[in-house]
Amino acid sequence: MKKQTLIAGLAVVALGLGGTAWAGAKTPVLVSITLSSRTAMGSLGAARASADTKQNIGVATTTYAGGDAVTVFAQDASGTYVSCYSYRPAFVAAARALASDSFLYFTWDAFGECTDITIETVSKYDPKTP
Repeated sequence: MKKQTLIAGLAVVALGLGGTAWAGAKTPVLVSITLSSRTAMGSLGAARASADTKQNIGVATTTYAGGDAVTVFAQDASGTYVSCYSYRPAFVAAARALASDSFLYFTWDAFGECTDITIETVSKYDPKTP
């Protein structure tokens, strides 16, 4: 009898622990644009899930006869829109690595050419949802 009670008790404990949910880090990053330093950043999932209808951030890559190009763009909740372009192969490759749960940070110069493109694809960023 004691053995059955012990087994039943262990089963209840095991089921209780098995049902425990552990949440991971979550960092939704809404689109942020700083014109004075020519920087923009945000996570695709947070932009998509934002309460407003304006936020978006992303990239567009183009392959043409002369090579490849990338345009990086962002629009924040106030409607401020920025973009930059680059023909640098490393920037194009980085842009092509963008995923629905990526964080994107970019900078540009006075001529609108991208000077930095940083992409992080980490579990803490929300995936883009419908």
